[in-house]
Amino acid sequence: MKLTTKNQDPLNYIEATAILRKIEDQKPYFSLTGRVVENGRESVRGAIHDEILVAFPELADIAALHLSDIDGRPMNSFENGKYWAGFTKWENGNAEILANHFRIGKQRSQDLMYEALVDKCNEIKADTDEDILPETLLKEFHDNQIPRWKQEADAVIRKYKLTLVAD
Repeated sequence: MKLTTKNQDPLNYIEATAILRKIEDQKPYFSLTGRVVENGRESVRGAIHDEILVAFPELADIAALHLSDIDGRPMNSFENGKYWAGFTKWENGNAEILANHFRIGKQRSQDLMYEALVDKCNEIKADTDEDILPETLLKEFHDNQIPRWKQEADAVIRKYKLTLVAD
């Protein structure tokens, strides 16, 4: 699917392209890219979602799925989730990026941050004498999102009548 702004000025416009891309044996994934033309010259192109959403706010659903696989799972969903939740020595976490990655609200994202899950594990241990690791709670949350992600992906495929584009 390819959209172009309603202004048909050939010198000034933005276009957006939404596709399901398949590369070799890789699972197909969602891609939303665009380009901006100003005064007849291309000024920017790529995954320019901020610019695309100004011109096409109705594409927010597909922008959210950018680089997710055909089942709606974000790229490296659990591993990237751990990183943005602060489970590594390289990143203390970023609730906003985690919220965008998992496609959840910011408060729920903050509840999934490493420190918050450590506190929750300590509460569980105090109440039950069970040892639960914070990563286990994050993994459980992640796995519970898989059906929702699939529903979102299927809805977008139907809405935009997306078909595979093989490279």
